[in-house]
Amino acid sequence: MAFSMRNGGHSGAPWNSLNFSTQGGDEAEHVRRNLELLGTHLGIAPEQIVFCRQVHGDAVAIAHRVPDQEPLADAVISDHVGVFPAVRTADCLPILVLDPVRRTAAAIHAGWKGTVLRITRKVIRMLVDEFGARPADLFAALGPAIGPCCYEVGDAVIKPFTRNFPEAERFIIGNSGNGRKHLDLAGANRQELLSSGIAGERIHSVGLCTSCHEGLFFSYRRDRGLTGRHMAVVGFSPTGTCPDSLPKTLHFSL
Repeated sequence: MAFSMRNGGHSGAPWNSLNFSTQGGDEAEHVRRNLELLGTHLGIAPEQIVFCRQVHGDAVAIAHRVPDQEPLADAVISDHVGVFPAVRTADCLPILVLDPVRRTAAAIHAGWKGTVLRITRKVIRMLVDEFGARPADLFAALGPAIGPCCYEVGDAVIKPFTRNFPEAERFIIGNSGNGRKHLDLAGANRQELLSSGIAGERIHSVGLCTSCHEGLFFSYRRDRGLTGRHMAVVGFSPTGTCPDSLPKTLHFSL
């Protein structure tokens, strides 16, 4: 499991420097070189990584192999060793899930819309129903995302969240004095993992706010849309090994 940070790559400002998307205007060559750089640190080839074309929904793609085109989805599951599901984020919450028994991996992109649609719960159900996973065997990791300290939202978010998410009030925090409140994306999705049967000690969290830590992370909200994208990637190496130290990445090694 690995979550990238913003430093140590080839992109120039405002995408500086370890950016993994051309969506904001960065050059494709810079993104390609950044993929090669992180792939070298992780010991995997860029062509082994399966991204999805994210639309803030709850569609889940299953990748038995690397597809010719990015699937239209906000999560990817693979049961094939050497295929690495990945998502791109710049405030939304990346969630990685591993089943070391059945060697199945999933990457989830959970913004507020995906959270309202309960995409995390849906992925765990698919792992159980379609891949034979047992929740007790799973590990999960919550990556860097905008925290409740900075994620101020209005009724357009609060109303559907309150209507559709269980115990929503637990994850709606305070009032900033102008009629707007703050949403805890990581807390809500951690609860989804717990309620799906994954033990708390098997759920890891980076616990850093992308908006607060400008020197470490891209933030769509802080930078008003003109920013890069991180990568969260997960999977099983055919060699069964993982580097002991990954420069400029946050990682979990099982």
